[in-house]
Formats: sequence, structure tokens, C-alpha cells
Amino acid sequence: MPPEDTTAVGSAWQASAWHCPGCGHCNLLAEACEACGVARRYFTDPPLGLPRRPALADLPSFWIGLAWGAAALLGVAALLAPGTRAALGVAFLALEVAAAGAAAASSLLTALWERAFNELAVVAPPHAAAGSQVAVTVRLVPYTTLEDVSVSVALVDRFYRRRRGEVELATHELEHQPLLVAGRLPGRRATELSATFLAPYPVTPHTDVRSEIAADLLGLAGAVVPALRTAAANLREHGGYYLEVHVRAGFLTRRLHRRLVVYAVGDGLYFG
Repeated sequence: MPPEDTTAVGSAWQASAWHCPGCGHCNLLAEACEACGVARRYFTDPPLGLPRRPALADLPSFWIGLAWGAAALLGVAALLAPGTRAALGVAFLALEVAAAGAAAASSLLTALWERAFNELAVVAPPHAAAGSQVAVTVRLVPYTTLEDVSVSVALVDRFYRRRRGEVELATHELEHQPLLVAGRLPGRRATELSATFLAPYPVTPHTDVRSEIAADLLGLAGAVVPALRTAAANLREHGGYYLEVHVRAGFLTRRLHRRLVVYAVGDGLYFG
């Protein structure tokens, strides 16, 4: 039997050995320091200096959700009271309970999202020439490690068309790319996912004044229903080419829209 190559074994140990920056102990193979117990990953990929994870009581959306929940319960009590039911009407009270219940649910889900994520950002160029490459980056920073997270991004054309004498908004998905499927996001660390799209040629109509008015009304209502602020921001991004990011973390979901102005120079200057 040939003698064991101790030089190769020693080289392997040296390659895997590491000194703990915290206490100086030399570790051979362990992924956590044998002396102080701190994980090696803490030093190679240190956590960000984020504030503490907010409690539900620290979030205004949580208290707004409770207020809407109380309004829904008052509506149910009014429905059960014969005198109030006769005075206000069943239809009115049923509508009040449904609207308040929906507002309460959306506000509480917003609070849970704000407690889960410190940051969700989409980085993309505001404009691009037709036929050029468009790079999109989604940055996610959760407070704690999250499992079962899915992220996707799509290039969508939202245009206006006439049907039966009325103008309506139509949507056509030009391209869709999944970036993460049922994956894991490390807590208090930034995860960046990227995709690349080909900018289309602008050929569809992308403006309508009624969408601007509806977005302004939703923006005002967002003062009492936090989820409507996101809806108003998305509605302001009305017709045009959009990068639509969909993030799902368990039962929590969030969609973000980023406008992409596409231009082309030919016999004239075209925008979309």
C-alpha cells in the first residue's frame, strides 16, 4: 500500500481552516467557531444594520385595521338589532359590513407585510430604445429568514382600446420570467434578483384622463385604507409598458409596477 500523502491532507486542512475574527480561534472544518460558537457566515456575509423588527403595535396600518374591524362589528350589531336594521336598511348595513371588513383585512395584511420586509425595491431604467436590452433588479431585505418566497417579473403592455363606443384598458403580457420559486431569503441581508427584457416597438395608445382622476380619488382614500395607496400608485402607472414585479411570501403578496418609456426614431419620434 502506498504511503498516505500527508502533504495533500495538510493542504486540504489549510484550505478549509479559518480564523475567527471575534476570538481569534483557528477552526479546521466547522462552519461555526469551536470556541465562541459564532457562525462563519456571520463574518463572510454580515447582517445589515437594520432597526429592530417592528411590533404590530408600532405600525399605523395595524391600528387602522383594528378600527375598520370595529366598524365591521358595529355593522353586524346593527344588522342584528331590528330597530337599527329597519331604520338604515339591510342593503346599506350589508354594504357597510362588507366594505369595512375588506378594509380591515387589507390593512392588517399591509401591517404583516411591513413587519416582514424592511425593503422591497425595483431598480430599472426609466426609458429605453426599442430593441435594446432592459435590465431589471429586484432587491428584497426581510427582517427574518423567510421560506417559501416566490418572485417573478413580467413586461406588460397596458393600452387603451375602444369597444362598443367606450374606451377600456387592456393588458397584454409580452414576457414573463420567474426569478425565485418557493425559495429562501436570509434575514437582515439583501437579496438581489435580476432579469433582462427586450424593449418592444411602441405601437399602442397609452393615455386616458379618467385613469388619472380615479388614481387621485384612490390616493385620498389611502389616508384611511393604507392598501389603497399602493392601488393608487399602480393606477397612476396607467397605459404604457410596465415592468410588473410579483412577490409572494407565504400568504402575503405584493405587486409593484414600474413604468418603462420606450422610444423609437424612424421617420418620426415615437413614444410608448
